[in-house]
Amino acid sequence: MTNPSASTILPTVFAEYQPIIDLSRNRMVGCEALARWTPKGKKSISIGNVIHDIEADEKHAMELTRRMLTCIRNDLEPLLATHPHFCVHVNIPPIVIGSSGVASLLEEADLAAYHSQLVGEITERQALDDLGRSAIHMARDELGMKVAIDDFGTGQSGLEQLIGLEVDILKIDQTFIGLIGKDAAAERLVRAITALASVLDNEVIAEGVETSEQATFLREIGVTRGQGWLWSKAIGPLELETWLEAASI
Repeated sequence: MTNPSASTILPTVFAEYQPIIDLSRNRMVGCEALARWTPKGKKSISIGNVIHDIEADEKHAMELTRRMLTCIRNDLEPLLATHPHFCVHVNIPPIVIGSSGVASLLEEADLAAYHSQLVGEITERQALDDLGRSAIHMARDELGMKVAIDDFGTGQSGLEQLIGLEVDILKIDQTFIGLIGKDAAAERLVRAITALASVLDNEVIAEGVETSEQATFLREIGVTRGQGWLWSKAIGPLELETWLEAASI
């Protein structure tokens, strides 16, 4: 069976939210908005099988960003208004975040007032080319958003390529987190990324945390935040509110 086209999926995209946890306090301090769609007669799934096609087409990338920002506004605006330190991460392709159009998308979604609580995520590979660097500059200096490098450690970048790359957050890819307690080299790499982030004055988020042992290791080496199935899968906005009722942020 062939994958459905981007034009088929985009009109039905909605967001689910995976909590981001402060490891020192075991408290939710943010979430990542993840794009989902529901094939006919099936459960909701990730749009990962068509994301590269979407991000390669400016019109499709803009539409995906519009839909995700609108979901964040509709689902989380009261939360953002009452919890000014709560941040929402969302993937915004460089072709969008580096354009003048992203400011109008924020205005259109009534999120301009919450720009400092939005974190635009781009992958390490995307961040290192000219378009990615321009996008980072646009997001941070002109829109006032934070920027996170997603899947950090998988882009095979040299350290010299990180010079001048002014971002706020490094997200360690779940591939390495899953090997904690199993592979000494992976553990050393996680330690090295954490140390590098400290030198660069970046926050660190570990993705794909699934066990308490992984969380303890990460906490002990200085990783500040994590997300993963240890705490929760991606959930709907009502379930996210339940999380907030259970613990202060």
